[in-house]
Amino acid sequence: MRTIVRILSVVALGIAGTWLYFDRSFEPALTTVVSLSALITSFFLGSPKSHEKQSQKLGDGSTGIQAGGNVNISMGERENKEL
Repeated sequence: MRTIVRILSVVALGIAGTWLYFDRSFEPALTTVVSLSALITSFFLGSPKSHEKQSQKLGDGSTGIQAGGNVNISMGERENKEL
């Protein structure tokens, strides 16, 4: 996923840079800056294995549930609570 974002950012930066070269105005300059920001940000934010960094501290007699998505807990026949 991150590779796709980087490829699209490079393509967008190339198009925006070409646009800025031929038309020196505010809109192509802003587009170039935003494309460059997206490319730089793709190297610093997020971790491909962020789910492995989950941790949880529990008290005595408690039960912890750690999942990557929604968890349904049945509270008897009355209702289901979504956490």
